[in-house]
Amino acid sequence: MAESKLSSVKDKRWSLEGMIALVTGGTRGIGYAIVEELAEFGAAVHICSRNEDDINKCLEEWKSKGFNVTGSVLCDILSHEQRKTLMENVSSIFHGKLNILDASEGGGAINGIVSQTPMDRMGETREISSLVAFLCLPAASYITGQVIAIDGGFTA
Repeated sequence: MAESKLSSVKDKRWSLEGMIALVTGGTRGIGYAIVEELAEFGAAVHICSRNEDDINKCLEEWKSKGFNVTGSVLCDILSHEQRKTLMENVSSIFHGKLNILDASEGGGAINGIVSQTPMDRMGETREISSLVAFLCLPAASYITGQVIAIDGGFTA
């Protein structure tokens, strides 16, 4: 297994060693970045996706990095009721516009959003995944019921 991001830190508040995470949609975009971030902090991660080819491709990549990641097709492991219950009981992440948008979706709209964002750029998936990882850490255990906007100041 790969050495975790903070393995030299003695304070366990900054480690996910021994923790298990489930990331749905973990083969692309923000989900993919979250899987990498959690694995780098030492968590064992299980991903779910709808496409087995995507899962296998990602698992090979993460195995080569030494990450402890497993995966399965979402419909194969959870019933409809289990998925519904899971979604009712998980935390949600709301984010601003990210650079994963395709410019063909409307360059004018993207430029308009960027022009109203104090950071003057689109966000990166790693900027979302780092907050997700932090909120999973024992160091964040007293943070509850908060809305943290990760939007480069767009809502300010």
